[in-house]
Amino acid sequence: MEHPMPLWYVFTMIGLLLSSLIAYPVVALFVTRPIQRILRQKNQDHISDWVVWPFKSGWYATVILVPFERIDRGRNPGFMNTILPIRQTANRLQWWLSLWLEISMSGMVLLGFAGMLFQSYIV
Repeated sequence: MEHPMPLWYVFTMIGLLLSSLIAYPVVALFVTRPIQRILRQKNQDHISDWVVWPFKSGWYATVILVPFERIDRGRNPGFMNTILPIRQTANRLQWWLSLWLEISMSGMVLLGFAGMLFQSYIV
């Protein structure tokens, strides 16, 4: 007989899902679109050529949050020339909105995987 998941797990998962569902269009509207508009005026919007629509907001949020220039150290200048204008264009509010999206989506995915792997231990 299978045990149901505890209520804390279900409510946390539903909360993270709702947070992600709200954060995604907010980030698309207030982060992705304004930055794309600015970069298109300067002919620096190369991300739109690389990334398809449903993943653009997540990619922009990741680029804004993760300091790729510390990781790359000059090994991939084409990639750095693409993401540095995005980081330089983003303001503080866009950084916080990107953080909200990344935490809610990552938390939901990690909690979902942990629930699948450790289902018998959670109960």
